[in-house]
Amino acid sequence: MIALDGLVGIWQYFFPRSFFEDFPTVRLDPPYNEHLVSDVGGLNIALVGVLIIAAVYLEQRLVTAALTGFALYSLTHFAFHVRHFEHFSLRDAVGVGTGLGFELVLTVVLLVLNLRRGRRVAPVAAR
Repeated sequence: MIALDGLVGIWQYFFPRSFFEDFPTVRLDPPYNEHLVSDVGGLNIALVGVLIIAAVYLEQRLVTAALTGFALYSLTHFAFHVRHFEHFSLRDAVGVGTGLGFELVLTVVLLVLNLRRGRRVAPVAAR
């Protein structure tokens, strides 16, 4: 998740035209806008940075904040695509929907596990 989004963010930010033309299905959402693609790439890089810091420190509130942010991003990204498959082949629609859906479900599962971990640790820390 972190590696894939990091690579995509770097691609978007540093090579926006290539991302638009070469990343599967992106060219189905014209028109090309270098500013928009680069900004989204920068935001992806920033979000991945927060996820990496949360993974390194594993402090429960930081992990919760990072995963909540990523879950909201994943939800809105998934919701956009499932409403805009009109130019996609069936294979592309299934691939994009499944990939983005998996990313959302995985993020929510990690968030729930983190929140449960926090509840178990809190009473011990209070002693």
